[in-house]
Amino acid sequence: MSRSRVAEIAGAGLAGLAAATALAQQGWKVRVHEKGKDLREIGAGIYLWQNALDALRTLGVYDQVATTGVRSEKPRLLQDHKAREVKLRREGDADPELIVILRTELHRILAEQAVKEGVEIVTNSRVLGADPEGRLEFPGGYGPKADLVVGADGVFSRVRDSLRLTERIIDLKDGCGRHLIPRMEGDGLSRQRIEMWNGGRRIGMAAASKEYHYVFLCCPEHDTAGRIQQPFNLEAWVDSHPIYEEYLSRLPRHPEEYWRPFFNVFCSAWSRGNVCIVGDAAHGMSPNLGQGACVAIVNATVLARAVAEKNDIPAALAKWEEMERPYIDQTQKMSYLYGYIGTRWPQKLLGLRSRILPIVARTNALQRNLRCAVDHKPGI
Repeated sequence: MSRSRVAEIAGAGLAGLAAATALAQQGWKVRVHEKGKDLREIGAGIYLWQNALDALRTLGVYDQVATTGVRSEKPRLLQDHKAREVKLRREGDADPELIVILRTELHRILAEQAVKEGVEIVTNSRVLGADPEGRLEFPGGYGPKADLVVGADGVFSRVRDSLRLTERIIDLKDGCGRHLIPRMEGDGLSRQRIEMWNGGRRIGMAAASKEYHYVFLCCPEHDTAGRIQQPFNLEAWVDSHPIYEEYLSRLPRHPEEYWRPFFNVFCSAWSRGNVCIVGDAAHGMSPNLGQGACVAIVNATVLARAVAEKNDIPAALAKWEEMERPYIDQTQKMSYLYGYIGTRWPQKLLGLRSRILPIVARTNALQRNLRCAVDHKPGI
């Protein structure tokens, strides 16, 4: 190519920064637009599975992530008030690589790497939509034409909606609060991650840094007591998970985060013309498998390879979607199923769940589908 091609990206979250860094590494001139006055990331901790870690290696930040986060090696899933353990893998199966890290730290690492690669990040830059020819729309009108425009602007993406790619957005009627609590000497979570179900409430805990454990508290929308996490309803959660009272009591009465609902996003396509969408804008999903951000990072990284040295950007985007979408759609389905079983299962049938889950969890079919994102190897 005789000139550096130009990419404009809406959204400086994890997907947007991953796409920006990957494109810059391919020689693109990249500008990222962030609507906020500062770069920031919501949430507390994040699970980075092997597929995301491989992408982060490509982006050149794996070593920083591995140093900053905590490697997790001993998963446990407990269900019901008796804390009966469910084996989520078959005997002899190796655990995929997993690092738990603070979301703010991952965001910082990606932002710094993007700038290092020459990416321009513009804050206080509100995007209203996009033109299929490759222009972002702002309150003052359309910006300059780019070779590629990427909408990484979340579940309620203005870029996606302006291109009429949205089929539907489904409120899953459940959600969670994602919090941090101090790590203390003697805690049994140094490399172990725990998830425990009781009725429709789910608690997950894992060490995410030298100072903090990551804690998520999931419950259905109709569980008003469980949903009150700002201020935190300690009594309600201790009532359903008494064995974790020591950890739950470390949450401040007014934590930084609160209960947020989950959504599934369905699109007719991931691109139109020279514009594409990534991350939650394209395939928002519940985080039950810890794959929402992971597949976004992978997909954004693969996007850069898909359009590298390609003159026909629309054709390259169509090929990229053809290769990446099947496993991401399947991951979205499996995350929904996991949430239905763990959070929205009918109360009167909880005894049945207790009996069948340990059996179903170890079947080859379920294992294969639960791991489809982790095991996916990009074709580009």
